[in-house]
Formats: sequence, C-alpha cells, structure tokens
Amino acid sequence: MGDLVGRQVSDVKESATGRNLGCTEALELRQTSGDRAVFASVTSHPTDPAATFACPADHLYVLTMAKPDRLTIESEGSQSAGAPQTLIRSR
Repeated sequence: MGDLVGRQVSDVKESATGRNLGCTEALELRQTSGDRAVFASVTSHPTDPAATFACPADHLYVLTMAKPDRLTIESEGSQSAGAPQTLIRSR
C-alpha cells in the first residue's frame, strides 16, 4: 500500500477555445479488498504544460473487477467530473 501505481489523465477541451482544461494525477494504491481497490491522487497538474490553472488533488477512485477484462469505477469518492464508469481492457 502507498505505492505509486499509475496516473489518471484527463484530456478535456474547452469548446469555445479548444484549450485543454484537463488534469493529470499520480495515483497511489490505498486499499485492496477482494475485487475492489481504492486509489488516491497524490499529485495533480494541468495536462497541458502551458496551462496556468491549478488542479485539485486528493480525488479517490474506487475500482471493482466486474469481469476478468472489465473494471467499474464506483460513484463513491470525489472523482473528476466526466470520469468513465467502466474501463475495458483492449487486446
């Protein structure tokens, strides 16, 4: 627990200007239990290096293994708006 295990990258374009308003977060594994894992963002910065806005950290992502090739992101925790509900492994 407590290891950096990945990152979450948001690529959100503002419709009027086309600029990227997304944030990139480093994720730390906080807890596992059965088919569930909890990840917390420990750092966060704009996906566009030229952006001048701040990105909040401390989001929680609760993932559950729904099927061998499918993870679901649960609604609990403070996720970024627009996060996907399901992640499917592509081959």
